[in-house]
Amino acid sequence: MAKVLDWRRSEDPADFIHQAVQALTEGALVVVPSDTCYIALASGLQSQAVEALWDFCGPGPTGLYLVPRSAEESADFIPSFSPGALRLARKVWPGPLIIQHGNGSPASTIGCLSDSTRRRLQTEDHQVRLWQPGNEIVGYISRLFSGPLVGGLPMGKQPEGKQRVITEVRQLPEPNEGELVVIDTGSIVGIGAPTVVGIDGTVGRILVPGVLVPEQLQALSQLLVLLVCTGNTCRSPMAAALMQKKILERFGGTADSIPIAVTSAGVSAMGGDPASSGARQAIRNYGLNLESHQSTPIQEYMVEQADLVLVMGFRHRSILCSQWPEYADKVFMLAGDQGDISDPFGGPIEVYEHCAKQIDRHTSTWVDRFDPSSVIRWETRV
Repeated sequence: MAKVLDWRRSEDPADFIHQAVQALTEGALVVVPSDTCYIALASGLQSQAVEALWDFCGPGPTGLYLVPRSAEESADFIPSFSPGALRLARKVWPGPLIIQHGNGSPASTIGCLSDSTRRRLQTEDHQVRLWQPGNEIVGYISRLFSGPLVGGLPMGKQPEGKQRVITEVRQLPEPNEGELVVIDTGSIVGIGAPTVVGIDGTVGRILVPGVLVPEQLQALSQLLVLLVCTGNTCRSPMAAALMQKKILERFGGTADSIPIAVTSAGVSAMGGDPASSGARQAIRNYGLNLESHQSTPIQEYMVEQADLVLVMGFRHRSILCSQWPEYADKVFMLAGDQGDISDPFGGPIEVYEHCAKQIDRHTSTWVDRFDPSSVIRWETRV
């Protein structure tokens, strides 16, 4: 019999969290909402609880998965967790994406679990699935619970016999045995099941289609580089064009197929201005053009989404870091410790050409640093 805790009517939601943590500690199953559906949790340290979770959820489309507290904790579960998988997890989690990854290390956290629990979590070729669901309740529980959490996806039946994710508590199946605690937050607006992907080195493949479609995964997997100057009409557009060219030369393919995106903006840009005539002329020496460029003012979402922000001068870095200090650790000078890239605005063409040479040299240094192992290429077949 399930014990249902109605989150909407609770005068002390924290008490529900503590009840859920206590239930997990005692070997019970706990059902909680995620951003897409209801999920079930069990203590990874109690093999009987994991077996009960397996019986309750069945192998299903997702199987059982580990629930890390953060993307970084995935490396504790799987020491070989690839840089590309980590970048993807950081961008999506908490969110509707389950990542399946190989686990070749006996020294991982998984190696400390019982044999029966490992059998439920690992495939025959030692693949393990991880998911940090998007919901504050899951976050509270995972932070308070001292051991590893194992999750599963209970499934309901549609009239035509097909399985579907659970979006209301009344749809939950009855457990075969053991205690079940349910935190009921009401009906979840059904957007579908989480997408399950497999990451093998730098290759990604959709294993079970879900909320995130291939185009979204491709965009989320991109290494996004943002180049910043003052007006976004001279230095940063030249830098973006040169960097994009070098990326294509290094990684091959076309601009649409390379999972590294380059964009530019200005801290004082008005928006919609063309590249300066000097910048357009100087960049032609490299077989490039800026005829279609339009200036873009810097916005917080650009800095948030970027993996790397390269600025032309110390003033630009100071502005970004003071305005959005939480992103300071990914803002760097394009020229490193060699100082500012001088602003050619209003100068003769020789000044623009000198500036382009500076930018050409320093963009090469950064492109050489890009780690191909952090870039996922997605197979087109599903």
